[in-house]
Amino acid sequence: MLTACETLRLSEPKKAAEILTQLEQIATQAKVLEDAGQKMEAATQAEADSSTDCSEPTKCKGQLHHIISKRISRELEKHRTLQGHYKLRDPRFVTRAVDEQAHCGYQEWHRAVDEEVIRWLQQYRRATPEQFIAFLRELYSRVGMRARFPHGF
Repeated sequence: MLTACETLRLSEPKKAAEILTQLEQIATQAKVLEDAGQKMEAATQAEADSSTDCSEPTKCKGQLHHIISKRISRELEKHRTLQGHYKLRDPRFVTRAVDEQAHCGYQEWHRAVDEEVIRWLQQYRRATPEQFIAFLRELYSRVGMRARFPHGF
């Protein structure tokens, strides 16, 4: 929309042409920025979809395991100090199972792991992100978890 002053200037053809040129340049810049934003979003999503650690064993054929499950994510959102640090299916917290039997859906072992993480979060209401990550690393380095996820977390 044009201001009253700009409307008055439109009576001058040269000034009107300058304003139209500026508006076209702004529209072009806005389109370029919008396209760049969409490309960046698509790249970020593609990275999240295929995100695994490069040092992960290539022979693992099982499902990707998202350490921040729905249940853990809900508990993190209620946590006093960890709230806002993590998101559901956070691409930073993904590992691959050794085979399909090791991870296929939301199995009993998966529910037990979620319960343990939730209990920890409830017990340590003032935990720092560093403490939470250390707990997860310890959990995923246990013998039973290493059998499922050779790369651990």
